[in-house]
Amino acid sequence: MVRVRTFEFPDELYYLVEHDTWARLDADRRVTVGLTSLGAHISGEFIEFLPKAMGAAIERDRSLGVLEMSKVIRAVRSPIAGTIVARNERATQRAKLINEDPYGEGWLVRLAPRDWDGDATRLATGTGIAPAVEAYMALLAETFDQPPP
Repeated sequence: MVRVRTFEFPDELYYLVEHDTWARLDADRRVTVGLTSLGAHISGEFIEFLPKAMGAAIERDRSLGVLEMSKVIRAVRSPIAGTIVARNERATQRAKLINEDPYGEGWLVRLAPRDWDGDATRLATGTGIAPAVEAYMALLAETFDQPPP
């Protein structure tokens, strides 16, 4: 487990750091996608998760659905290209689950990847996680003119 300040980043995941999402290649060659603990923290409490439809083709860096907070709607950017094969219905019924357990029960969608090997090379993993997250947090602090959490 990589820890950056107060946020955890499990070792077995791949991260699209600048969009606060993670991807995990599962044994069935499907990819589970979710929001990072940092992304859940900086977004605030989620009140609704609206994923795209089953069978929707998703491009890397493009929306796989939206998360609604009290006054903001945020597109969730996919770390990989693929087709939605499962949506977390529990998270659509109770979006707070994404805040409470972003790496477990709060996952968002599962994708049939188009090119896992190619997409995975563009994601942060292993020893690359901490420096990528620190750089992202510095950019956030600069953007909002305040120290990161």
